[in-house]
Amino acid sequence: MTNNMQFKASYLSVLVKQLVVVFFLLAAFQSIAYSNNSTTPELSQQDVRALIKSVRTDKLDYLQNKKQITQAYEQSKLKQNDALHLEAAAIYAELLFREEKYEKLDKHLTVYLSNQQLSKQPDVLLLFLESQLKLLSLQKELQKANDVVNQLKTRFSQSTPAEKIIILRAFAYFYTETDELKKTLSVALDGLELAMQNNDIASQGYFYRKIADAYNYLENKEKAITYAKKALIAYQQTQDGLYTAKAYWSLGNVLLEINKPNESLIYLDKALSYFESVNMQKGLSFAQYSIANILYKQENYEDALALATKNIEVAHLAGIGDMKLASMILMLDIYKKQGLLEKADKMNDEVFSMIDDFSRSIYKADYLQKRYQLKRSLNKTDDAFDAMEQMLTFMKKHYEATSETNIKTLQIKFEVKEKEEKILQLEYDKNINELLAKEEYQQKIIWRLSATIAFILVIVSLLLIYKQVLQRKKYYNIALTDYLTSSLNRRGIMQKAAQKLKQSNATIAIVDLDLFKHINDTYGHDVGDSVLKAFARAAQNTLAGDDQFGRYGGEEWLFILNTVDKQSVKTTFDSIANTLIDICSEIEGLNNTETITFSAGAAISSSSNRSLEKLIIHADELLYKAKQSGRNQVNVEQP
Repeated sequence: MTNNMQFKASYLSVLVKQLVVVFFLLAAFQSIAYSNNSTTPELSQQDVRALIKSVRTDKLDYLQNKKQITQAYEQSKLKQNDALHLEAAAIYAELLFREEKYEKLDKHLTVYLSNQQLSKQPDVLLLFLESQLKLLSLQKELQKANDVVNQLKTRFSQSTPAEKIIILRAFAYFYTETDELKKTLSVALDGLELAMQNNDIASQGYFYRKIADAYNYLENKEKAITYAKKALIAYQQTQDGLYTAKAYWSLGNVLLEINKPNESLIYLDKALSYFESVNMQKGLSFAQYSIANILYKQENYEDALALATKNIEVAHLAGIGDMKLASMILMLDIYKKQGLLEKADKMNDEVFSMIDDFSRSIYKADYLQKRYQLKRSLNKTDDAFDAMEQMLTFMKKHYEATSETNIKTLQIKFEVKEKEEKILQLEYDKNINELLAKEEYQQKIIWRLSATIAFILVIVSLLLIYKQVLQRKKYYNIALTDYLTSSLNRRGIMQKAAQKLKQSNATIAIVDLDLFKHINDTYGHDVGDSVLKAFARAAQNTLAGDDQFGRYGGEEWLFILNTVDKQSVKTTFDSIANTLIDICSEIEGLNNTETITFSAGAAISSSSNRSLEKLIIHADELLYKAKQSGRNQVNVEQP
């Protein structure tokens, strides 16, 4: 009996152990199965499409969501939807650029830019071309980059506003990399206008930052700070962490340059925090350099030297020649402060051997000025003379890129877009005279150089004065021109009318487009603007050489006709009406059944009445009668 009980107990013990083993095995299998299923949950087409939309509308940050973007790209290959996959591939290309994986991006672009399906998706093609142009710009493959630029220029006129923004964004990056400041500003201004019209906040931030950087290079720090803050405000409305961090850096850098290190450090720390979080070497190099510069200004030379030394390697790995050289120059400045002139001279010569790595003429000129000062202090006259000659060469190149003629024209254009009251003249600090005045010219060769510099400055000054005279005349014409229709504005046409009436008799007419509010309300202001442009074209194509017209206000126009014959006046306006119908038929978005007409009141002057004010009042009364009588007619009288 006892043995039987022992057997049963032993049997139960073994059974329990076996059940425990089976239980653990089942648990392990379930855990493995769960792990396999939960690692990379498959994305549906709807999920991929939603992710792409969020990224393209700047609701998701590229670098902080790179796993999801990569997954969307990989899984979209399997969905048998070429359009969706190409869009995911274009987003992935931008991710590779931001991750600084340039070799992988090059291969990626080679594969997809040959895809014939891209011709059916122009916006996606433009995203690929934007990535390609940025990559070629960084790689300094300028011939290939210019080929892409020409391709984008060819597509520009037939592109939608949103597509034009992509193109202008690509141009702004390219022209910045190639040190073409005038073109950078030009495309940034055009891009900003389109971005505002399209309510594209992220692109507004991008173009604001380009404008801020341009003003910074022009030494207009006040403007640079203004637009850097605008860029930051725009980016803070998005989830684009990278460009927000870059905006922090731009603002912090300008504040550093105007000697506000404490305020600058606030923004630079924010930029550095993001760059560190995504391990972006390029951003790190910029932020670390600026912080090292702050330490230098605070006379914390040891920490500044350590950070600058570290940053040389970071900038080298990121392939940023400017930051590498800037860090080296900061080190030689520290050596000078520490009285280590031999070390400073050795570092200076090392930078000089890599001077071609600078991306901008102004960077080269600034460095060569430092080299000149150091070589002078060490009595190395030949090297100092050579540095000064080269500095003048690069300063001249920079002046050519940032001349007042080019920049002022763009300023006026920008202030019109921003509707600011008045543009302040750009100032560029020409400090060559001041530099030379402080130096001691004891040797004959230095005096000869001084004379050469003085001669060049006189020639440059005379040239600038001559260009200013020409520009003032141009600005005067701009001030009298209506920006929408390119015809005379109210001020311009009133001046012309007063001048004409002083010389001879003429007919003064006020023209008003019929039911123009209906056009705007029905078809939108874009179509309304097109109708105004069409009327201007019709008038320009019809009027005789001595006749003139201008936009009097809104949809009203003032005409000066060189005739006092009533029938001639009516014939002229009949011709304009017929031409207007033909031109309006070409307006996209305007219903073909819609006929654009106008009413006019024309007052003929006489030898006893050439008062412009009275003639306008009379023409306005005649216009009112024409409107009351059913519109689409011309009333002509002599007061």
